[in-house]
Amino acid sequence: MTALAIAAFGFGLLIFLLIIGVPVAFSILMAGVVGIWMTVGSGPIAGVLAHTPYEHVASFTLSSVPLFILMAELLSAGRFTADLFNISHRFLGHLRGGISYATVAGGVLLAAMSGSSTAAASTLASVAFPEMRRYNYDPRFSAALLSIVGTLAIMIPPSIGLILYGVFTESSVGRLLLAGFIPGALTAFGFALTIYILVRRNPDYAPETAMRATPRERWQAVGAAWPVILLLVGMVFALYSGIITATEVGAVGALAALVIGLLMGRVGFAGIWAAATRAARASAMILTIVGFSAVIGVFMALNGTTNMLLNAIADSGLPNWAVLGLVLLLLLALGFFLDQLAILILTLPVVFPLMTQLGYDPIWLGVIFVKTAEIGLITPPMGMNVFVVAGVTRMPVTEVFKGIWPFVVTELIILALLVMLPQLALWFPAFIYG
Repeated sequence: MTALAIAAFGFGLLIFLLIIGVPVAFSILMAGVVGIWMTVGSGPIAGVLAHTPYEHVASFTLSSVPLFILMAELLSAGRFTADLFNISHRFLGHLRGGISYATVAGGVLLAAMSGSSTAAASTLASVAFPEMRRYNYDPRFSAALLSIVGTLAIMIPPSIGLILYGVFTESSVGRLLLAGFIPGALTAFGFALTIYILVRRNPDYAPETAMRATPRERWQAVGAAWPVILLLVGMVFALYSGIITATEVGAVGALAALVIGLLMGRVGFAGIWAAATRAARASAMILTIVGFSAVIGVFMALNGTTNMLLNAIADSGLPNWAVLGLVLLLLLALGFFLDQLAILILTLPVVFPLMTQLGYDPIWLGVIFVKTAEIGLITPPMGMNVFVVAGVTRMPVTEVFKGIWPFVVTELIILALLVMLPQLALWFPAFIYG
């Protein structure tokens, strides 16, 4: 078989395994092993399996991922997530659609402490959905909103998606996290604007709700959560001022979350154990995927897939913008079937060298790629966030998908803005780092 045929077979096998439900990590491993065997025989396979996955995972930068997950789990165990939503509710709940705006604000705060979209969506659904039902919000609108707001965690620092992109491409994780700040804020604003338009056109989506909270009630809400607010502000300041690195901030955040929970009596041994167990499971899944992705990387290097694609694009005569458009369409299409981590692992080894050779900035590409993968979290049939929210709220998945489309349009508009105006992603890192 030719190198091109072997490459096509290897990626076809990977997609097939993912579609039939084989876990992502083991789909990647099997496709990589088969690809290496078909390319150079069975000789190198034992050596690749013995060393490559470990060397790929044994990364100082990558250590921030389990630490951020542990921080989020400890704060969740201490019920600080509910406190953050309560603050937003006290300040915004009296508006028409106020709980919806509070959900967006709470989603921003949760994103700043979790980095995981599915975890943020699950937490918001358990806290905000009962309030929405209490005030007769439309259930389809409510569940769709919770699904979309959860995606903020993949863009707003500390974004696990941006961290992994930095590890895979050897790009600056610090610059990537800074680059996600303005796109994340723009996305949150876009969601709020979409809510405003939907509620104006369909008042039944969000009836008049609670009375305006008194200043005393608002300050009580802030007082209940001030330690975690101080933690989040301190982490942002430390990261953006350069006092600690993007990797170290995860360790500091996890330790601070533990200390805050203990001092406030919010977590005991059982809570710490449960948080550590959940964090270990999530981290093991992610690190296994990252480690096994190195095997398919070896296959691609031996097969010459990247060089073949680069040469094909160079010979095609397509303008750079057309190549970028095709790549984004591919990422959006993959989002219909795969989760965001699988998309990044599957495409980056081929797409990243291609796009950087065409002159695109790697930091900007990171924001664009992660943003595109984010849209896949809410589009059928995969739509992981939709399934998570549907499970928590006990809403039919099909109903949640029906309500999601106005927000998908918003996401596509924001993606187009980021493509047309790269400085939306690049200005802040340049301002901080020079």
